[in-house]
Amino acid sequence: MKIISPKFHAVIDYIMVMFLLISSDLFALSESATLLTYILGGVHFLLTILTRFSGGIFKIIPIKLHGIIEFVVSI
Repeated sequence: MKIISPKFHAVIDYIMVMFLLISSDLFALSESATLLTYILGGVHFLLTILTRFSGGIFKIIPIKLHGIIEFVVSI
């Protein structure tokens, strides 16, 4: 079931990466929270560029696996 298109998903992913990387400045997070957001931002960026959809660069990971990884991380 597709709620959003893969192209729109890619746009949201890149926005999320940017948000994660600037969130420590926006919210004055502690050092440990800042480190966590940087790690999550980096991992999400790698996941996005490695996914087989319009936003991916290397197109290795299937979009279905991408969605499962995002679901697990969000929990």
